[in-house]
Amino acid sequence: MSENVIVTEAKKKSGSLITANLALEANRNIFAVPGPLTSPLSEGPNYLIAAGAMPIVNSEFENLL
Repeated sequence: MSENVIVTEAKKKSGSLITANLALEANRNIFAVPGPLTSPLSEGPNYLIAAGAMPIVNSEFENLL
């Protein structure tokens, strides 16, 4: 598993969220791209951000990697 996990789109029950949870257990960095509250594909990233993932909102995230 890589040092950083980035979730761009995912439903709340998806393989991406399983990977993010495994990364959390392995003390990896988790980043997520926020999206519209009405989009099913934003449920996963928005959930991760609410749980403490670092949001990616512009190109400045490259400095965090």
